[in-house]
Amino acid sequence: MKHILMLALLMCSAAIARAQAPTHVPLMNDAWRLIAQKKYVKNDQFKMVPSFPFKLQQMENTEIELGGYIIPLKAEMEYTNFMLAVVPYDQCAYCGQGDIPSMIEVHARRAVGASDRPVKIRGKLVLNKTGDKRSEIFLMDAELIK
Repeated sequence: MKHILMLALLMCSAAIARAQAPTHVPLMNDAWRLIAQKKYVKNDQFKMVPSFPFKLQQMENTEIELGGYIIPLKAEMEYTNFMLAVVPYDQCAYCGQGDIPSMIEVHARRAVGASDRPVKIRGKLVLNKTGDKRSEIFLMDAELIK
């Protein structure tokens, strides 16, 4: 009898946990898919530099919208400069699954508040092909739209 009661309690608690679990919002779109195709190649000086798919290069200096999760660069409550990732920070490669998520550096016009929920950002896409120590992909003059 104890085993049946224990099993019933376990099943109820599992059902409650599933009901309370946050629903994953799929954020991958065509722009994120192109960003994820970034590779590294050696240039004429044998330096590794980013190489972007042709379609992404065609989008450079145009305004795009990306949904994603804010990854802070500094410990603050509002940010004008942060990383935007297609998956939440806690789902990165270090949790044992997948690869490092696609991320871009965002420079916002106005401060964006901290959030662990997905946001939608609009800004001008800029690609850094130099291989220097800055990010490879930027969203400049960005604004929060959702």
